[in-house]
Amino acid sequence: MTVSEDIHCILSVLNQPLIVTAACLAVVIVCAAQPLFPSSTSTKVARHLIGLGLRSSGGDDEEYKITKCPNPNCARCSRYAELNRSAQRRLPYVAKGEALQRIRHAITAGPDVIDDEQEAQSIEHVHVSPVSGQRPNVLLVRGLLARPFVTKLHQDACSKLENVGRNVILSEYVQAMQSPSASTLENDVTRGTWQVLHLMNQGEWVKSNVALCTNTRNALRSLGKGRTMEGCIFGNVFISVLHPGTVIDPHCGPTNIRHRLHYPLQVPDTKAGVEVPKLRVAKQKATWKEGECFVFDDSIVHSVSFGEEGSAHSDDNAAGACGGCRVVLIVDLWHPDLTREERHAITDLYPSVGK
Repeated sequence: MTVSEDIHCILSVLNQPLIVTAACLAVVIVCAAQPLFPSSTSTKVARHLIGLGLRSSGGDDEEYKITKCPNPNCARCSRYAELNRSAQRRLPYVAKGEALQRIRHAITAGPDVIDDEQEAQSIEHVHVSPVSGQRPNVLLVRGLLARPFVTKLHQDACSKLENVGRNVILSEYVQAMQSPSASTLENDVTRGTWQVLHLMNQGEWVKSNVALCTNTRNALRSLGKGRTMEGCIFGNVFISVLHPGTVIDPHCGPTNIRHRLHYPLQVPDTKAGVEVPKLRVAKQKATWKEGECFVFDDSIVHSVSFGEEGSAHSDDNAAGACGGCRVVLIVDLWHPDLTREERHAITDLYPSVGK
């Protein structure tokens, strides 16, 4: 029976004008509520888009594409996969009680299962995880505040580091790099050079490097107990050196339970002919300013560009640091929405590499 036949039938039975009007509206509402496509179809489309690292709603999807780790033999990625399996096995014994319900849900559901209804909302309108462009590949805890830049939430940590002074930390780094005991790594990038000196690597202090940077270690201790992510694999502290001409493709951090603090120690002068390095988080852009901290959510898609390919590298200065490089102290901090009990459970389920 068609909609018009339904209405005609009702009209033939009901003679009261008010009742007729109400009945007609009821039929129209029921018909309009039916989806144009089966629900299973719309769900599959959304899941497919999510799997590609794109938001499922309309708009400029280019801003939400992500690039997976280019190294098929990446030790860090392998370690994450192993820890996820371990967390699944140990979950019933570690995360007990109502207070840890969202941690249990995060590990059981996995980071790839995202609520379609909320996913359809853009990050400009929804500020609770998960949001558009948020693609952590290990642990996604739902309900945490999610915004590209969250400096105001960690203003005390920023102030304490800024009070130490960038020159103190930068000079110590330059001196450390002259030591044969300094242990550095080079991250995989599409183009250019990205070097790091870890003080904490995946939750474990790198003793040889820390011994060379005692002032920096003391500055980190001043942040207070429980601010840095010691003992948890998601926690890192390192000095990041980006050379001119380097491009870091759009990517997401492994989890949304942390925020990443940047303390710029050295930023190249545009007068030297080098383009200023730029950070993009979702749709928002930022640049580094010497001595001014900022904090962002690295579980949201972000990328870095530092000049065009072939940009000239500045010669190393007398102290041993690249004069035209961007040098930043990076510190991972716990997301402030997590309770103390949740932080302890996550640390137990995702321990540092040394545990």
